[in-house]
Amino acid sequence: MSLAFNLRLCAALFFGKYMLSLPLLGTTFSLAWPTPNPSFAQGLGYHTFLQKTGPDKDFSSGAFGCVRNYGSKFHEGLDLFPLRVNSRGVAQDSIFAALKGRIVHISTLASDSAYGKYIVLEHEEFEPVLYSLYAHLNSINEGLKIGEPVEVAQEIGKMGNTASFHIPLNRSHLHFEVGIRLSEKFDIWYNRQKFKTKNKHHNFNGYNLVGLDPIKFYREYQKSPFASPAEYLTTLPLVTKIQVSHSRAPFLAQRNPSMTSTLVSNQPVKSWICSFGPFGFPLKFEKSSLVLNEPIRILSYDENLDSDLCRKLILKRNGKLYPSEQLEAYLELIFLD
Repeated sequence: MSLAFNLRLCAALFFGKYMLSLPLLGTTFSLAWPTPNPSFAQGLGYHTFLQKTGPDKDFSSGAFGCVRNYGSKFHEGLDLFPLRVNSRGVAQDSIFAALKGRIVHISTLASDSAYGKYIVLEHEEFEPVLYSLYAHLNSINEGLKIGEPVEVAQEIGKMGNTASFHIPLNRSHLHFEVGIRLSEKFDIWYNRQKFKTKNKHHNFNGYNLVGLDPIKFYREYQKSPFASPAEYLTTLPLVTKIQVSHSRAPFLAQRNPSMTSTLVSNQPVKSWICSFGPFGFPLKFEKSSLVLNEPIRILSYDENLDSDLCRKLILKRNGKLYPSEQLEAYLELIFLD
């Protein structure tokens, strides 16, 4: 670990939270680890901070990606175990905001979601606008309200094991996500589906949220602090590029100009070229004056970068490429009218 990082870690310890960096000169972008556990900041392995899904499972089952059910089930974030429990085995760890932002969703009824009691922040000061999500909480700090600002490393709740299903007390953990919200009109899409339950979380339902790998996000920042999430996105590989017949600017492009390229000519926009990274994270939107004779067209695809296990983006049938159901859902949400 470098001397500079040691100094940053010492400064964070002074405040009792593990901030990976002090703000860069001229910026306000800094990251904090969401639990009191210093292991990640100290460069230690998964077994020192990830909660595995069972006693016979590997610690990687608490990581991001195709890590569940022998690789066939996707996990959108990290599961982080507690450092302290009381005499009854109840987790005592405080939970901290990973970035400076604003409270956009609070769910206090555990039975309403697989997330249990959870809170969502959006980080509108940076581009692209990311969300961070903190789930399975035992409690959310009193006085926190939707719309209120939150500082980086501010305490927001206590770790727990709440969910709409049973999580054993000895597997209490924080489920932590960092990612992007696809649509501002999620209820419209949800109501078109054949779901049997009401959407109680509106735009902050998990179907509308696409996560980044938090470990990679934090590691890149740890190596060389970036001034905005947009810088990090340039390090992600391109998996597929899709052209969509649509004239209006999608919510994501309007909200995040840094993700959008403009037309050189003054011709009207007739379609959009969308670039997707690993597991369908949207990377870039390009305006196009080309009129398509089909709803979507696959322009490029790197099969080596697409998961073979779960959340595959492109399927191949009879030598032809098709978007997977997962990617089709993402495109529907991105271009939702």
